[in-house]
Amino acid sequence: MRYFTIASAALALASAATAEVVHSDIWAYQVDGTLVTGGWDHETGNVVNPSQRVFEGELGEDPSFPFSGDEPGIGSNLVGLTLTMNLSPDLGIWNGAGYDLPFSSMGMLTVSYGGQSASTGSGGSFSFLVTSGLDLHPDFTLSGPGSADPVNGIYLAMFTLSSAGLNTSDAFWVVFNLGSSEEEHEAAVEWAETYLVPAPGAIALLGMAGLMRRRRA
Repeated sequence: MRYFTIASAALALASAATAEVVHSDIWAYQVDGTLVTGGWDHETGNVVNPSQRVFEGELGEDPSFPFSGDEPGIGSNLVGLTLTMNLSPDLGIWNGAGYDLPFSSMGMLTVSYGGQSASTGSGGSFSFLVTSGLDLHPDFTLSGPGSADPVNGIYLAMFTLSSAGLNTSDAFWVVFNLGSSEEEHEAAVEWAETYLVPAPGAIALLGMAGLMRRRRA
């Protein structure tokens, strides 16, 4: 089920009308005591989609760090609060028509910031203080099993945001591209937007694993 708002529908139409896709960072704010994510253009400072829950990231654009990237970034207007970004243990890989959930032995995504880190397989979190003009860019790094390089493909990670005194955000997702075409990346993003953003509350019942097919060993 796809959950539309007027803002997200307008953004989808605008995106369809142009070949250039606008990159959005994560914007964290609160509505009635609950953390919410939106899409933020850090270059203009504008919130381009107040209800965005699927984001994009490219890995390996810097040859010095062939399996890493620092997008999407994070911005917020909650100055003075400490936010925690929580990573789900599951890591999905795009199969052309949806996502498989590989076992941790097949690869791992590590997210790190300020000496803190969290990895798929075990999950975890890192925290940061929101300051005026925050434009935080964690390091996202994909690794293969053992000492092997990760396999090229499109990977899906699930997160939430939490903070003392506020309700935890709904799940949101980042679709990472390592060595695949932009067309395939966009197809994987569109699938996530269509099938992983349910009506409010439904994600608590379904869970990430319930929406994907687990790969057999």
